[in-house]
Amino acid sequence: MNFKCLIVDDEPLARKLIRSHVSKIDGLELTGECSDAIESSNFLRNHQVDLIFLDIQMPEIDGLQFVGALKNPPAVIFTTAFRDFALEAFELDVIDYLLKPISFERLLKAVNKFFERKSTSSPKRVELGDESFIYLKADRKMHKIDVGDITYIESMDEYVKVHLQNKVLVTRENISTLQSKLGDGAFVRIHRSYIIASKFVSSVSADGVEIGGKLLPFGRAFKLSALARLGIRPK
Repeated sequence: MNFKCLIVDDEPLARKLIRSHVSKIDGLELTGECSDAIESSNFLRNHQVDLIFLDIQMPEIDGLQFVGALKNPPAVIFTTAFRDFALEAFELDVIDYLLKPISFERLLKAVNKFFERKSTSSPKRVELGDESFIYLKADRKMHKIDVGDITYIESMDEYVKVHLQNKVLVTRENISTLQSKLGDGAFVRIHRSYIIASKFVSSVSADGVEIGGKLLPFGRAFKLSALARLGIRPK
C-alpha cells in the first residue's frame, strides 16, 4: 500500500529537493505539488492525500494558519527555514518539524514516524440507520461506544482520555486518528489536546469552552476555526 503525499512550498528548489527524497522511499506516492495554501486547499478537495510536506512561510496564508483551518487535515510534516515556529507547530499535532536544507536521512526519519503512526490500530466507526458508534481499545478489550455519548476527548501525551456522559475510557489511540473517525459534524478540535462535542458545550469565552463545569482552553492555532465551527464570530 502506498500513502499519497503532497508537497506545498512556494520555492521551486525546495519542492524539487523533497520530490527527490520522496522518490527514494518505498510506500510513498507523490500525488501533487502546490506553491501556496490556497492552491493546496483546492487540491485537497479533489484528491486523497495522506501526508503533506508543508512550508510555513508562504504568501497570503502561512502553513500554520492553513493546518489550523482544515477540519480533518492529513498528517503534516513541516519543512521550513525558521526555528521560531516549532512550539506552535507541534500544538497542531504534526508528525515532525524539519529545518531546511533537509537531508534525505532527516526526512526519512520523519516519514518513518508517519508510517509508525499509520500502523497503529485505529478505532472502527460503524453506522446503522440513525445509530453511530466506534469500537475503541481500552483496558485490554474493545469497547463499543455510542458517538453521541462522547462529551470531549483529551490527549495526555502517551494516551488519550475519552470522556463519556457516565465514564472515562483511557486508550493509546492517537487523537488525530480519533478525530478522523468521528467526522466533521458534531465534533470540533479546539486545541492540540482537545476535541469537543458541540452539543455538550454550556458556554464559550475568550479562553475556551465549558463542558460539564470544566473549562477546556482554545489552542492558538485552532481558536478561529473552532469559533467558526461553533457559529461564533470573534469580536
